[in-house]
Amino acid sequence: MATYTVDVYAFFVNGADSRTNIDRVKQDISNANRAWKGCIKFVLKGIYFRKSKLIVNASSIPADKVFKNRQIDPLIKSARNATGNKIGIYVLYLSGDYLAEGRARKVIGVGGTELVSFKNSTDYKLFGRVLLTDKAAGRYTLAHEFGHVLFNHYNVMRKKFIHDDPSGPYINSQIGRRDRAHNNDRKNLMFPISPSVTPIVTSQQCQIAKMSKIVRVQNDDIGNNHDLKNIHFF
Repeated sequence: MATYTVDVYAFFVNGADSRTNIDRVKQDISNANRAWKGCIKFVLKGIYFRKSKLIVNASSIPADKVFKNRQIDPLIKSARNATGNKIGIYVLYLSGDYLAEGRARKVIGVGGTELVSFKNSTDYKLFGRVLLTDKAAGRYTLAHEFGHVLFNHYNVMRKKFIHDDPSGPYINSQIGRRDRAHNNDRKNLMFPISPSVTPIVTSQQCQIAKMSKIVRVQNDDIGNNHDLKNIHFF
């Protein structure tokens, strides 16, 4: 039976000790696999600590256009360099509880993709990137951000990349605003506020996620999700 997998690379610039960080990413990956069970399996391929012991505080990163930030962009490039530019999802753990105010308040996680190459609507390469704050610990925030990454694909009809939730949108009842990237069901993984209990992933969400260019299809047993022998510095 085919298994749909995604390689994950974790990078820490949060100042916490290595054991705490290892335990945290193990829990985050376990939560993601619990949420996406029967659909996608996330495999932790490497854990990376900064040689310079650099600490990046989330409160210094505006929640708007985070991946273009002058602190974050070079870190993502350095992270990619450390893996040999492998396709997967790169998770950057920051210090502090919330990103600085930008597109929203009290943001504890952000996920998206970056295009590597584009030949046509079906032949392109991209990788995922996620930022998490300390406040995201113990929740399903990483699993939620994985959803944003995996939903991103080129839509032929609209002639652009979209990251819509296929079972969305979320509708803000107070102002009537529609948010294509999120889900209206509080029990769903893609509800705007990441859940603290095991959430739902719909069949439509699973179907779109499996089509992501970041996903690999394998026919053998994946084995242990936590490759703790692959601890490096970047």
